[in-house]
Amino acid sequence: MNLQTIRIQLTAMYAALAAVAVGLLAWIAISTGNDRIVQSAERDAENVVREMALVGFNRELTSPNNTWIVNPVDRWVDPYGDTWVEPPLFTIADSALTSGHSAFTEFEQNGAWLAFAEPPNDIDTSNNVVVTAIDLGGYEGDQRSFQIRVILAALTLMAATTAAAWWLAGRSLQPARDAMARQRDFIADAAHELRTPLAVIRASASHTLSKDRTSAEYTNSLAEILAATERAGSGVGELLELARLDAGQAQPRKAPLRVDLLIEEVAASVRVDDTEITATTGESIVVDADYALLRQVVENLTLNAASRADEVELSVVRAADTVTIQVSDDGPGFDEDILPHVFERFRRGDNRGSTGLGMAIAKSIIEAHGGTVAAANRTTGGAIVKLHLSPSTD
Repeated sequence: MNLQTIRIQLTAMYAALAAVAVGLLAWIAISTGNDRIVQSAERDAENVVREMALVGFNRELTSPNNTWIVNPVDRWVDPYGDTWVEPPLFTIADSALTSGHSAFTEFEQNGAWLAFAEPPNDIDTSNNVVVTAIDLGGYEGDQRSFQIRVILAALTLMAATTAAAWWLAGRSLQPARDAMARQRDFIADAAHELRTPLAVIRASASHTLSKDRTSAEYTNSLAEILAATERAGSGVGELLELARLDAGQAQPRKAPLRVDLLIEEVAASVRVDDTEITATTGESIVVDADYALLRQVVENLTLNAASRADEVELSVVRAADTVTIQVSDDGPGFDEDILPHVFERFRRGDNRGSTGLGMAIAKSIIEAHGGTVAAANRTTGGAIVKLHLSPSTD
């Protein structure tokens, strides 16, 4: 199962859970909203009767429509104002009179209506019940409008939740994606690095075994095979080191380190025929770094420069918040086409046998220290590589 399928499944799971939660909230909101709209209709019906009571049921002061005085005992009805609906008045009034308290009744007549019946109070013995009817059409329209708004909001929230789930699933799978990418890169890099030496070994061995050879020819062939195997071993070792750095398994063990002494040590220990290697130092400069890893970087850069130049100079400069280690030479410099990509894997400036991984390893180690690297050609000729690190805080 690939990561894309897993991401889709995770998104579907998150979206389903969100749909259940949003659906429950929408149902609660619609139920609560509908109840409030119905309560609003009931309050409006009660207000009609209350306003009539305030004026003593005087027709000259108030004549609400669809309102009646109903006597279910004597079976007579006296309407107030205009009426255009005929509710079951005696049934409604008798129910309120029997129970002794006001009652609401819904009925259908060319639409939904709500009837409110108010029985006489304790001192009134007339058996007269006030009944008023409220058209629920407008309230039902409010209910439908509210339901549509809630549903649209729920759908919008579900869409946003699904998009967020897609993003979260991608973020949660990013470490796995990075690990797979590193694995693919390592396999591709290993195949790239081993292809040439293995081809040399095979061609040399096949050529030598094709017929009888002299001892000198066998020796030359074995030397060629040995050189190819050494190159393959060196390349695989560097690839494994890059893999460990990429996976975070080669984290630097930082301690205060005097880089001015480090470059003097490298300059004194590296020996390349016909190349002069010097170190220019001044003040004592300390950084927090892993001695073995930082020495490896400076030594590799020095060897790389010395293989192409007559003079190599190591120096260290401190600014306000940066320590810069410089490796400069008087060689041919970097090819202008290669320079922007010099820290990428397998980028070689020439065919002098390097694997093209040294600069990539240097970049990974310096970045693991929280620093940066840069390469350029000097205006006076030659190349310069700069390692930027933070000074020690101790």
